Amino acid sequence: MKILHYIPQDDDMITSYVTMLIDNMGLEAENVIATEEAVAKEKLKSIHFDILHIHGCWRNSSAKIIKTAVKKGCRMILSPYGQLEPWIIDERYWKEKLPKQILFQRHIVESAYAIIIQGRMEEECMRKLGWNNRIEIIRNPIITHSITPSVMARKMYAIYRKILDSNTLELMTEHSQKTLRCFIKAGITRDARWVTEELSEISNTEQWRYLLIYAHAERISPIVQRGITILDYQAPDIDMEKVSFYLPMHYEEPKSIQEVIGLQFATENERLLATFKQIRKLIQKRQMTIAHLCELDRELREHDVEEDHLCETLKEASLYKTACRMMQLMKEWTNLDEGFMPLPPLEDRITRQISQQIYHHLKI
Repeated sequence: MKILHYIPQDDDMITSYVTMLIDNMGLEAENVIATEEAVAKEKLKSIHFDILHIHGCWRNSSAKIIKTAVKKGCRMILSPYGQLEPWIIDERYWKEKLPKQILFQRHIVESAYAIIIQGRMEEECMRKLGWNNRIEIIRNPIITHSITPSVMARKMYAIYRKILDSNTLELMTEHSQKTLRCFIKAGITRDARWVTEELSEISNTEQWRYLLIYAHAERISPIVQRGITILDYQAPDIDMEKVSFYLPMHYEEPKSIQEVIGLQFATENERLLATFKQIRKLIQKRQMTIAHLCELDRELREHDVEEDHLCETLKEASLYKTACRMMQLMKEWTNLDEGFMPLPPLEDRITRQISQQIYHHLKI
């Protein structure tokens, strides 16, 4: 884990705090300090950092550095040090704070994976501000004896870990994502013979961690774990009850399709019609997930349908294209074989938009 700290040159307290943090974190993470915009940008371009830690607010250079960090796939965290409290914002509000707020400061706060504040009063101010609800309190050993430097460093490392355990699909390599799809297929079919792709071991423990956390976060762990066993992989033992991660600001835990539509249907075609109606609602609400695709994939593999009648029914309900798009998405995400598709797959602009919804479902 590599962390780049961007700190102001002329703030002795912040410099002392970051130095104390690094000294007490030891080998848990590789920490680098930059005090100048050009140096920070150069480091981000030449070295892969997992996290950019911005210390302090209201600097134009922070916004520019964050832009470079995002391009390099680096996640950002912010420590305001009380600089977003109302009496600070009110200083030179019209000439300085409001223009900076509009240009970059609010966006920095909203896009940060977490805001590290140092006390309850600052927390109250941040919650009233309402720009980001991912707020963590870590007290400052320089100004209070209620926490030691080692405990402070340990808490900060836990937040860094939590950041990298969030939206892990984004951090998975192409190979890991391909392997995940094979685990899903094996888990749904319960038979390794359906998986015809050539597979190799996942590169490292961190990639395994990302895969398993993603499966847990998206509620497909039972399918993935079964696929891992069927394909004879050895996954690391990670206690998901001890793993924490951040979720988007207005995240709602998705319900399964079956939870919503129930089980009482006279025919499989009626059940599928209700399923696609619910899928249309999920797409409209931007709540479609890979778990819903797995649910539909399993349904199509396990039950026979009257294809001609289903096509006519879907057309009458203006659901035919939606259903065809689901076939394409299952082909991409769960490796559904075309022999199990009652409709031809459709790849178009809307299909790609839905795929992006699924991919970014947990995006901060």
